[in-house]
Amino acid sequence: MRKHALYLIAVFLLAGCFSVPSKRYFQIVVTDMSAQLHPAVGKVLYIEPVRVDPLYDDFRVIYRVSLYELKYYSTVFWAKKPDALFREAMGDYLLKKEGFPRVMLDVLQGDPEIVLRSNVRLIEEIDNPKVWFGRLAMDLEFLEFKSGRSIVRHSFDKRLPLAARKVRLLPFTLSGILMEELDIVVRKLVGALEAK
Repeated sequence: MRKHALYLIAVFLLAGCFSVPSKRYFQIVVTDMSAQLHPAVGKVLYIEPVRVDPLYDDFRVIYRVSLYELKYYSTVFWAKKPDALFREAMGDYLLKKEGFPRVMLDVLQGDPEIVLRSNVRLIEEIDNPKVWFGRLAMDLEFLEFKSGRSIVRHSFDKRLPLAARKVRLLPFTLSGILMEELDIVVRKLVGALEAK
């Protein structure tokens, strides 16, 4: 009987050693609406599909361990590819901030007057021994829809520390960076339109 109990314990321990960690999926979500609304732009906005550097255009979340080495998490993924995540997040945020009377992701939904063109150069977690960072680098540009003339451009490469060394805090940090930078570029747009 005792031999049988030891056998069962050994089986349970081995089963625990071979269990597969569950996959986790994350999104970029801009939900902090505590800041003031955007100034009225008064023009309908179309957000073009987001371009993403091919290295980062992947469902897998990337983390950097040194200046020369990047790795992919094996069980941590974006819920959608970064191009779709960023386009939807920017659309939701700009609509909620009420600067534009209408924000479209489909150019056939109406007659846009302004286009937002964006490029994600990098989106990664930086794992330093004492603190981890979320890093986001993007190019944002507002253009006139009909002429294609550039109205304002804004580029950034920003990193912020995660509250703890946990990958689940990465999307929150990246979302915060995105919100801050969208606020900046919309203010630039309003200034450029007023100066015309």
